[in-house]
Amino acid sequence: MQKKIKNSLSAKVFLWVFTALTICSVLIYGILMAVVPERYQFVNDGQLENNTNALFSELENISYEDAIQKIYNFCIENNAVATLIGGNESQSFGDIEGNRDDTETTTYTIDLVFRESDVAYTLAVSSISKAASQIALLFIKLLPAILAVILLISALSAWICSRLIVTPIAKISQISKRMTALDMTWRCDVGSADEIGVLATSLNTMAGRLQITMKKLEDANRSLTDDVEKFKELEIQRRNFFAAVSHELKTPLTILKGQIENMMMGYGDYKNHDKYLPQALKAADNIEFLIKEIISITKMESVNLDDTLETASLSELVSRQVKELLPIADEKQIIIHQDLSEDVSVSVNIHLFRKALSNIIGNAVRHSPSAAAVSIVLQTNRTSHTLVVENTGVFIAEEDLSHMFTPFYRTDKSRSKATGGSGLGLYIVKTVLDLHGMGYHIENTERGVAFYLELND
Repeated sequence: MQKKIKNSLSAKVFLWVFTALTICSVLIYGILMAVVPERYQFVNDGQLENNTNALFSELENISYEDAIQKIYNFCIENNAVATLIGGNESQSFGDIEGNRDDTETTTYTIDLVFRESDVAYTLAVSSISKAASQIALLFIKLLPAILAVILLISALSAWICSRLIVTPIAKISQISKRMTALDMTWRCDVGSADEIGVLATSLNTMAGRLQITMKKLEDANRSLTDDVEKFKELEIQRRNFFAAVSHELKTPLTILKGQIENMMMGYGDYKNHDKYLPQALKAADNIEFLIKEIISITKMESVNLDDTLETASLSELVSRQVKELLPIADEKQIIIHQDLSEDVSVSVNIHLFRKALSNIIGNAVRHSPSAAAVSIVLQTNRTSHTLVVENTGVFIAEEDLSHMFTPFYRTDKSRSKATGGSGLGLYIVKTVLDLHGMGYHIENTERGVAFYLELND
């Protein structure tokens, strides 16, 4: 029980207020019980003194019979007793027998000589009022009832105070526990304008600001996490890229080195330099082309795109790339259809975007069988434009679709260059479009393979 009270602010406030009110009330009652009777006796004695002095003034120079009547009336009106002594006689006024107790009384005396009499009289006046003692006795009799009322009022007042004080503090305590758990979705509804109300308002304000700050930190942390993941992904791609580059360069360099060494040594058929020198030159050209592609990618990744953006006509950019690829298409009897009826403008780095378009359309032409068709269509809706480049007569295995933008990845598992290209064409497309923030993907259609490019206006 003691531990429960110690850990409960409500119980402690109740006991403090109850004890304080009870002690104060008992002390006040005790003071009243001690002071009121004495004060009443003091006032009563003062009044008796004033009335007695007035009586003494009236008794001077009046007859004995008149004096007797006035003294009698005075004792009745002032609840007093009087004794008149003169000559050989003594006369009493008031209830002398009822005044015979241990109560201390105040007596006033005066010597009188009445009119038409030579006898000297002495008048003694005393109060017989027991109001002071009766009041004290009444205080004592009422003490149990008054004490019960004091305890009841103290308990009720203590309970009300504990509720008024502890309830908002308890709310604030519960809220502080939620704050320690970083829960800022609460609101402290304490409507008072006192210090507790100010504290609740301050907590609400602090919680609101903390919630905003935490939201910003969460967003920043989420963004940082995304950046770290992207960095890790880019680092993995970079390592894979350079591993693939090493592999792609190693094979032609080994072949070229072997051919040159054999020609220098004059082994067998390698004495015929006219036969093998063109092959060596072609191998060197392939290596040079691959190196140029790698350098091109490196430059793309380091370019500040914002400083090089220009507004250009999509129709003109596509038409120019188609014109450059017509000789290859004519050689394979491939027809290129263009449907860009709505000309749109794009904000791009023209050099890089041309390179991407050239690779996209070039792949469609090079990888289509003879007499196939390539279509270039602009699909438009209310919010976006999508350029679709589709070639017919050929499909990509579903397991290869997700790897089409991987450097040096070829659907030809022999990695033969007979199908043409360095294996970096679509990786270059990916790099350029990522720089421009454009969406893209490849999928099989009913007629062949389509490349979808989502344009930025």
